[in-house]
Amino acid sequence: MSANIDVLNPSKPKRVLLVVANPSESQTTGWPIGFWAAEMTHPHYEFTEKGYQVDVVSPQGGKVQLDSFSDPRDASGYSAHDLISMGFLNTPKLAALLENTKSIAEVKIADYDALFLAGGQSPMYTFIDDAKLHKFVADFYE
Repeated sequence: MSANIDVLNPSKPKRVLLVVANPSESQTTGWPIGFWAAEMTHPHYEFTEKGYQVDVVSPQGGKVQLDSFSDPRDASGYSAHDLISMGFLNTPKLAALLENTKSIAEVKIADYDALFLAGGQSPMYTFIDDAKLHKFVADFYE
């Protein structure tokens, strides 16, 4: 954990901004889609275990949803083995992070040490043409 502590300001942990997609609809099936659970919950777990402060946002803000097959509670059983996602979803404090995300316009990218974009089906449709998200990522990089 010492590698994650700012030796000049040890009381200030490194900050990670985790971006998830807003809900969308599959252009192929017409089904509702979201981000892939493990692509958000596993990094969130790793970052917080290392002592990072993690904030979850979405391009438009508001409630976000998982791709159904990535939800370990889904009747298909496809991701039933994903214990990290199951733990995240069954921890009220963590599950609440998905209920009302801030939009990327509401955060100052300069306040963060790392930027992580979670994948899934919705990001394939919603991230590709989102000029504001592209600028946001470019601003972080630059």
